[in-house]
Amino acid sequence: MHTSPITKWDGATAYFTLANNNFAIWLMLLASIAFLIAIIWYGTHHETADFEKIKRRG
Repeated sequence: MHTSPITKWDGATAYFTLANNNFAIWLMLLASIAFLIAIIWYGTHHETADFEKIKRRG
């Protein structure tokens, strides 16, 4: 497992820019939860509307 191209860890914290910012971490967490809820709501709303159209046809 010695295939990593990283040879030094100096400056590696630059990749974790949100690590010391609790507000940003919570904001990203809440935004992703809201996004997931929006996707689920849209999917159920869309499917319900389509099933109603199918029921009316036949």
